[in-house]
Amino acid sequence: MDYIVGLDGGGTKTEAVVIDTSGNRLFGCTGESTNSKAIGFEQASRHLEAVLDEVLQHEACASGRCLAVCIGMAGTDTPEEKQAVEAVIRAYQARIGASFEVFVRNDAEIVLMASLRREYGIAVVSGTGSIVFGCTPEGRRYRVGGWGHLLGDEGSGYQIGLHALQAVMRSHDGICPATALTDMIRLTYGFDSITELKTYIYGPDIRKKDVAAFAELCINASKQGDAVAMRLIEGAAAELAVAAAALVRKDAWFPDSDLVTTGSVFKHSPLFADTFRQTISETFPGLRLHPASEQPAAYGAALLGFELFQRTR
Repeated sequence: MDYIVGLDGGGTKTEAVVIDTSGNRLFGCTGESTNSKAIGFEQASRHLEAVLDEVLQHEACASGRCLAVCIGMAGTDTPEEKQAVEAVIRAYQARIGASFEVFVRNDAEIVLMASLRREYGIAVVSGTGSIVFGCTPEGRRYRVGGWGHLLGDEGSGYQIGLHALQAVMRSHDGICPATALTDMIRLTYGFDSITELKTYIYGPDIRKKDVAAFAELCINASKQGDAVAMRLIEGAAAELAVAAAALVRKDAWFPDSDLVTTGSVFKHSPLFADTFRQTISETFPGLRLHPASEQPAAYGAALLGFELFQRTR
C-alpha cells in the first residue's frame, strides 16, 4: 500500500496523519514541538526524526511504501528555513535507507488544504504563535506576521500569556486593577505569593511554550468575566485582525475571498474568535469566514503532499 505522511509542526506539539492515495486517513500520532524558533534547531530536528520514526515504524506502514512527507512547520517560511528542514529529512532518509518526496511548507498553507481542499485563500493561525497567510488562485503568495515571539506573534497564545503575566505583576504593584488571574496563577503553579512568578519565569528551562501556557488561564479567567482577562483577549484578537486586514489589502482578489481561522486560541476562546471575526468583517464585509475544519491541519499536509507528489510525476 502506498501512503503519504502529513505533519503539522507547532510550537507546543507536532501532529502526524497518514493517508492512502484515496485520501483515507489511516492513523495519526502526536510528538513534541518541531518549531526551531521555540526550542532551537537541533532539538527540533531530533523531535522531527522521532515523529518520523513513530510513523514509519507503525504497523500500518510496515508493508507499504511512503510516497511523500509534507510538513507544515510553524516558524519555517523563508527558502533558507525550508531548505534547512529538508536537509534534516534528507539526512534521515539516508540513514534509514528510505526514498520519498519531501515538501516543506509553513503551517498556514496546510490549514487551507485541510479546510478548503485547495491551496488558495487566507489562513489566520493563532496557536502558540501566529501568522496570516494568503494565496490567490494564480499563485500569488503573501504573509503577514509569523516572525516569532520576539519580533511578532500578534494575537498568539504566547502574546496572551506574556500579557497575562505582566498584568498580574502590574496588579500586584497597584498600577492595574485586581484580577482573578493572580490567584489562578498562584494556585495552578503552587506559589505562596505571586512574586514567586519572577523566579519561575526567569528559570533557565523556560521556553516559548511555557509562557504561552498562561494563555489558557487567561482564557479561563475571561470566561468567568474577569475584566482584565477579557481586555487582554479582546486586544489580542483585535491585533490579529489588524494583521489580517493588512494582508487582505495586499491583493485585489482577497477582499471577497475565503478566510479560515484556526489554532488553539481560536478553538478555546469564543471571545477571541468572535472579536476577531467581528473586527475583520467590519473592515472587509465581503470576506467569507470559516472556522477550521474538523480534520486536523496535519491531514491537510498529507493531502497537499499527495497533490505535490502527483505534480512531480
